[in-house]
Amino acid sequence: MILKIVFMFPGQGSQTPGMLQDVPELVKKATSILQTEMHDDEEALKSTVWIQMALFLKELTVAQQLMERGITPQFVAGHSIGAYPAAVISGVLSFEDALKIVWQRANLMETAYNKGYGMGVVIGLTKNEVQRAIDRAHREEAPVYLSNINAEQQIAVSGSLEGIQLAFRFATEMGAAKTRLLKVPIPSHSPLMSGISRELSEIISKVPLRNALIPYLSNHRGRILRDKDKIAEDLALNVAYPVRWNDMAGVCVEAGADCFVEMPPGKTLTHLVQQSHPEIRRISVCEVGVEAALYLIQKWKGQEE
Repeated sequence: MILKIVFMFPGQGSQTPGMLQDVPELVKKATSILQTEMHDDEEALKSTVWIQMALFLKELTVAQQLMERGITPQFVAGHSIGAYPAAVISGVLSFEDALKIVWQRANLMETAYNKGYGMGVVIGLTKNEVQRAIDRAHREEAPVYLSNINAEQQIAVSGSLEGIQLAFRFATEMGAAKTRLLKVPIPSHSPLMSGISRELSEIISKVPLRNALIPYLSNHRGRILRDKDKIAEDLALNVAYPVRWNDMAGVCVEAGADCFVEMPPGKTLTHLVQQSHPEIRRISVCEVGVEAALYLIQKWKGQEE
């Protein structure tokens, strides 16, 4: 058997100050294309714009480094903003086009909601149970919505901070093990972002796309995609719909994937795979480093062959 590798690209919440310091070449290229300096200090990473730009550049750089060293994935799976470096690695988008789309996406999102909104996570309740807490908490003046399905009992919520805190209260009363706000200052993956999704669709429609050379996992439907038009739709829709990460990982495993590799700066997706599929090999490059990741993958490939 041949080792089947999934490259995972995390979303907002995984960012860390200084994360671009060791990827100067792509930062220089991005600065030249956008005519804007990139920022990754602690103050800058309070902004959705710089969070998304930093994640895109960091994740893409490390994925390219692994591929240059002979590690080619059989699937790519990006969570939210992570879908864009995944689309580049899959061959659907060029770096320059993806960079420009991410820049516009991030600015649209920050402009739409710059205060009083965000995301949170409920641990220890099912999707249906979290939905009941949300139904009790949701009000027109303080909306809150079910968001990403990360695992069977790890469900994200999105909306106004007031609505999220009320949903947390009801979820705790229902027996939630833990609730916490995420480092995401906007109500991503909720109907509040529908207008931005429509604008993104227009932006992406003007960019040349190619069918995926490496199968791409859809955020919106949790399925394997190769068709460029369906991937374009997913890239536009993922800002306004829940990310079905649990389904994405499960579909990869069903298709034979047996090694999940998460790009820096994240480790959350690795832990989610561990929870749902404890028998599957997994690596967080953030935790072990590029060289150790390469060593482990080569070792496992040798064992499979």
